[in-house]
Amino acid sequence: MKLPLVIAATAATVAAFPAFAKDEFCGQYDSIQAGDYIVHNNLWGQDNDKAGGQCTGLDSIDGSTIAWHMSFPSWVGDNWQVKSYANAALKFNLVQLSSVKSIPTTMEYTYKYDGNIITNVAYDLFTSPSIGGETAYELMVWLAALGGAWPLTTTGQPIKSVKLGGVDFNLYQGWNNKTKVFTYQFFDELPADNTIETTQARTPL
Repeated sequence: MKLPLVIAATAATVAAFPAFAKDEFCGQYDSIQAGDYIVHNNLWGQDNDKAGGQCTGLDSIDGSTIAWHMSFPSWVGDNWQVKSYANAALKFNLVQLSSVKSIPTTMEYTYKYDGNIITNVAYDLFTSPSIGGETAYELMVWLAALGGAWPLTTTGQPIKSVKLGGVDFNLYQGWNNKTKVFTYQFFDELPADNTIETTQARTPL
């Protein structure tokens, strides 16, 4: 499960077995509009486990703060296959990265599970060479990795290690088809030979 970009003063809550449910939707690509966000069920790997199922629900929305959950009973698909990319996606104007000075954000998350889970929690940002163009880069910051979840990597080793806010991060680089993927670190901390041009434009999910 991957939680794409949640921007502004934001709180996101995710639980494998939520204590309550509001406005749940369970279709493969069902979604709901919630203020500045679109919450997606995005059961991407449904065909790999047709009996597995998944539901996502909106719990609350208060200004720029959103709370939501997702739940699933089981997963018997391939261990290497992604079950879903359930996410709360921010609605935003398409702009070049050079015009973005900061992206203040806060995320809170909780997982409840039986000890057998492979998942991550992440911010996710996509860019393209031109506004509305084909995706060229994906930038992720993983806040958690459970059960052996691993980022895309061409070598199996980080290309750089950095410390942010007193926390150590490893930066990995890999490919998802034609999209170059950086995981763990912001673009201004990338090595000189692995950068995302500031002329790149943010692109919607």
